[in-house]
Amino acid sequence: MTIHHIVLTKFKPEATPEQRQSVRDSIHSLPSKIPAIQSIVAGETVSNPLGHGYDKGTIFVFESVAKLNEYLPHKAHVDHKAFATPYIEDVLIFDIESA
Repeated sequence: MTIHHIVLTKFKPEATPEQRQSVRDSIHSLPSKIPAIQSIVAGETVSNPLGHGYDKGTIFVFESVAKLNEYLPHKAHVDHKAFATPYIEDVLIFDIESA
């Protein structure tokens, strides 16, 4: 079963464009550091009134729950979270299993 790990990010209002870009760059570097990630799709919101203020969405694709569970404690993921947290107001995570 394929796992889609969906992460919605809401930046703090005071996060500068440079800080936001550095978080984006960090996200895009993760597949080269974490073999469990099959692929990612990431982008900015397209002005949606139902978006609840989230700025960025990322979908990580894993081949199994086991691969997702390899990713979660991986040092590169932990380091990314520590780096990004000062700039983030809120995160919403939703995992979907599909055939």
